[in-house]
Amino acid sequence: MKKTFMVLIVLVVFVGTSSSAMAHSGRTDKKGGHNCSAKSKQKGLCSGYHYHNKK
Repeated sequence: MKKTFMVLIVLVVFVGTSSSAMAHSGRTDKKGGHNCSAKSKQKGLCSGYHYHNKK
């Protein structure tokens, strides 16, 4: 019983975190994108305008 409960908890946590992986804390324009901040460019995370949740 404990093993089943633990597996269920792991699945719930995994599903909850994987669906939020595409979340973005910044603002996006009506096209669903934005320009990178200077800080993000310095870190090498992006180089300019890019989209989020593009399907």
